[in-house]
Amino acid sequence: MILMETLKVIRVPIPSPTLKPYTTTNCYLIGNKQECILVDAGYDQKETKIELVRAIKENELATPASIILTHSHQDHAPGVRQLKEWNPVVFCHSFERQEVLASISPLREIKFLNDTEIIKVAGEEVIILHAPGHTSGQLNLYLPSQQVLIAGDNIVAQGTSWIGPPDGDMSDYLQTLQRLKQLTLKKIGPGHGDWVLKPYEHIEFVINRRLDRENQIKSLLKEHKDLTSDQLSEMIYKENVHPKVYNVAKRTTEAHLIKLMREGAVRLQNSAYSLRS
Repeated sequence: MILMETLKVIRVPIPSPTLKPYTTTNCYLIGNKQECILVDAGYDQKETKIELVRAIKENELATPASIILTHSHQDHAPGVRQLKEWNPVVFCHSFERQEVLASISPLREIKFLNDTEIIKVAGEEVIILHAPGHTSGQLNLYLPSQQVLIAGDNIVAQGTSWIGPPDGDMSDYLQTLQRLKQLTLKKIGPGHGDWVLKPYEHIEFVINRRLDRENQIKSLLKEHKDLTSDQLSEMIYKENVHPKVYNVAKRTTEAHLIKLMREGAVRLQNSAYSLRS
């Protein structure tokens, strides 16, 4: 009888031209000597494969036979091209089929994972969560035996992730965060930055940040009556974020406005937003 070795979950920060303050994107190796999967593949550059091969050797892991992409963004998916010699099976959520295919082209073979689907890695269960918010098809992975969540860009180690159109949805995001809070967690593997070792505090921080921003938008609309999304974004972010982040900060404002309109709290007329009386 061959005993299965203990499952390892290894965070591998890959250099990538991602958004400030980050300079790396996290990939995760999950497995042991016999079997391993990779979660996210980083940016399409040679450093991706170099760092992953180094981590595989250092931690005595099998070469991953599967790659699960949390989402299709350019700092998470296109690195698959660097790993084609592994002949991996690439998985994502069906909602991001076209975006993932565009990100990993010319590779064309992908398969899909659904909410609550369970896969086995090195003899242990990994639960797939469809966790929309940052993107419509965002996948998260939960390892109950380790009480670990791999969160993609739903969680980042410092600050909060941006949420915005066309592929992000603030209502979905807040619902996802509430769902993640219900898991039994020791730590979270974020899309960027170090392990999050106070998972519930961090999730609550993100929820409160988003709700505070929503209240700020309503307060500004109450004070100024009518404001465009550009005007709101300048008031909220212009002096508070790095210029390279301003565009996605503006999209986050737009996501809040879409949520508030959907809820009937805000209306749009002639490109300006106002509170409903």
